[in-house]
Amino acid sequence: MNKFHRIFQNRNLTLLWLGQMVSQSGDSIYQIGLMWLVLELTGSESITGLVAMAAYLPAVLFSLLAGVVVDRYNRRRIMLGADAFRFAIILLLPVAHLMGQLNPLVLGVNAFALAIAATFFNPARDSFIPQIIPKSGLMRANSLIQTSWQFSLLLGPALAGILLHYVGNIHLFTVDSLAYLLSFFLILAIRKQSPPHLSPTLEPVEKSQSPKQQNSLKPGFTEIMNGLTWTVKHPVIFPLLLITIADNLFIMGPAIVGTPVLIKIEFGLGAESYALIMGCYAVGMLLGTAGLLTFGSRFRKGQVLLVGMILDGLTFIPIYFIDSIEALAIIIIIHSLAIPMLTISRASLIQSIVPSHMTGRIFALVNLSVIGMAALSSGVSGFALDQWGAHTVFLIIGICGAMCGILGWIFAIKLKNQK
Repeated sequence: MNKFHRIFQNRNLTLLWLGQMVSQSGDSIYQIGLMWLVLELTGSESITGLVAMAAYLPAVLFSLLAGVVVDRYNRRRIMLGADAFRFAIILLLPVAHLMGQLNPLVLGVNAFALAIAATFFNPARDSFIPQIIPKSGLMRANSLIQTSWQFSLLLGPALAGILLHYVGNIHLFTVDSLAYLLSFFLILAIRKQSPPHLSPTLEPVEKSQSPKQQNSLKPGFTEIMNGLTWTVKHPVIFPLLLITIADNLFIMGPAIVGTPVLIKIEFGLGAESYALIMGCYAVGMLLGTAGLLTFGSRFRKGQVLLVGMILDGLTFIPIYFIDSIEALAIIIIIHSLAIPMLTISRASLIQSIVPSHMTGRIFALVNLSVIGMAALSSGVSGFALDQWGAHTVFLIIGICGAMCGILGWIFAIKLKNQK
């Protein structure tokens, strides 16, 4: 706890943590409401998968541009703009309902628009952290930011269950929009970044250009290609991205779409049970983060990441054999223990290796790898669930996900040995 206490003494990071917990609670509530509303309107796994794909597709289309924007412009202002946009866009769903225009197409478009904001917000946040925390504190800072996500996954489903019961699925979105408004004001309270010397990775935008030239640069194809070229040549970042792409292609979509399908269609249970399982993800990740904070410094970051990837897949396999919500809750908690091993170690690796003027583009590539692959696999997952059912799909993704980590352990030697 003393480690977290020292990090909380940084006012800006504390405000960022609070803002993240609030906005990510909004994300959690939105996802539960969206998936459940689509299933209620259509009863179709395939359409649910397509709407889920729309919620992640912007990462495929806009991540590279978002990375350049983050590297060129004020990262705090980018986060503020994203939160303001999300507040407004979610309010459109209750309006569409009042006008009698709420249908799967409207839900898909709304999810797509909301995800555009996240595509810019996430790399801006991850690139902002090294500007307010020294390199020696990055692992603890990222662990703290991860707890905001995990608390939100615990708080979000609980609030979603209450809101679904008392205000219904539609006005759940009305209340949800306020989370992004509160996040906006918390980030607005972040006044001044810590001096650049706190982050040893902080470098000029382009060493060869004057400040006047730097300020006049606009996001463009050349800057995107520079980021891609740097990434492909890097012996650690490139294999990290490759296995991240493969792992999320197999894991993310089926897990996102398969979980509500398993609970509603195969178990025959309600939205409260879905919210319960989402809360189990949070419990497992909080425990995993605590363990990583306590013991993670004893191991190389690359090894932690690859072991986490293997466990991320293996722990989905037992779902094939269970037929109760109680068993699913236990499996999900165990599965979620491994998730911080992936997310925290990956962010800390990038922040400690990548120069500051490149972090926006690299985190955008990670966002593309994670969220973009989730978009593609979500669309395919709906059809796979139609054909094989949720139990079989979880068995398949468990095996494939574990293989990604095993192959990384065998072939990505420099990544595995990265401290």
